[in-house]
Amino acid sequence: MSIRLRPAAGLTRSFLQSGRAGVRRTPFSQCAIRYREDPAERAEKTTTIPESTQEPSPKDDGKPKKKSGRSVPAFSVTAIGLPIGWYLNDWYNSDGGARVSEPGEFVEYTLIGKENVSSSCAIFRLRPASNIVVDLDDPSTERAITSVEFKQPQLQIARSYTLLPQAPGQPMEELRFLIRKEQKGEVSNFLHRLPTGSKIEIRGLRTEYKIPADIKTALFLVGGTGIAPALQAADHLSEEANMHILWASRRREDCVGGSNDSTPVKRASSWWRGPASNDTKAQAVDLSDAENGALVTLLESLKAQAAATEEPSRRLLVDYFVDEEGSAVKPEDVKRLLSSLSRADSSAEGGRKLLLVSGPPGFITYWAGSKQWVNGREVPGPLRGVLSTLDLGGWEVVKL
Repeated sequence: MSIRLRPAAGLTRSFLQSGRAGVRRTPFSQCAIRYREDPAERAEKTTTIPESTQEPSPKDDGKPKKKSGRSVPAFSVTAIGLPIGWYLNDWYNSDGGARVSEPGEFVEYTLIGKENVSSSCAIFRLRPASNIVVDLDDPSTERAITSVEFKQPQLQIARSYTLLPQAPGQPMEELRFLIRKEQKGEVSNFLHRLPTGSKIEIRGLRTEYKIPADIKTALFLVGGTGIAPALQAADHLSEEANMHILWASRRREDCVGGSNDSTPVKRASSWWRGPASNDTKAQAVDLSDAENGALVTLLESLKAQAAATEEPSRRLLVDYFVDEEGSAVKPEDVKRLLSSLSRADSSAEGGRKLLLVSGPPGFITYWAGSKQWVNGREVPGPLRGVLSTLDLGGWEVVKL
């Protein structure tokens, strides 16, 4: 979704305060970047200029002397000093560390890499271009699925992209986003044309959905790049809930190396094109022996993280459905999983069950009904589509 940019009004400066963050678990999709400098270390870097100890000249008789040489006008000192002061204030505020961006403020990040996931999709890696950063440690975004807006400066529009969870070994200050090059996407095409080293203006964080604290079971219906919010939600719930992801992709290249954790997938009609055509099957590339792709690797990491918990019922399972291979998620699959997941967690008293649907508009409309615009804002809208015909038995449906 692209939005027209408007100047932000009523901006309030928000600086990092020492001792601000309490002790709490932060999922690695919300790792904060902080460039802190110890006051003692800063003192060592500060040059102290001693007071003058020169004796008065015998010729000094106390009378005013006419200055010789050229003097610097006062307005020149002011003109030079003010920008320097503003710069130093930005750099040395809050104990000499970074400051977080103000509400509505775009800040520059540097594109340090693009990892191709498929022929039309890549993972973009960004790092701060200065000491001003988006606030990833905002308490209001805890347990939230969050996104960041990317600016297209020529057209003055922006589009939101969901943050990916942090991969093993990824620097804390690095942000990653899964971005597909859409045929008519002004922002996505602009981003895919950028070379490594380019500056990108972003702002955020933006809360897409806040996960309730008492979720015990979660089922994710995912289409295409909708895997990004599912990954973030799975990261939040990895130590708390029993989870199952059903990920539908057009091509195997999007999920190279992925294998199903439940029963083998039967060939079926695709949710977007009906029965898979012979042309589609002929174009399919055999990637059965290929190494795991970046997204499958991240899913495997989250599965291992969930399996490491002391509670055996807290696990993450993933099933892959690929259109070019003739497989697709069927209503019977969803109905079966809703029933089995409910039975598995029947002993969890007071636990809520979350059914999250994320993906392109056609995917969401097919399964849960389209989103709607109300007073200039996009809202989920009523439950329709395939899920409205099933007995959900207390499952809460969320559209992303």
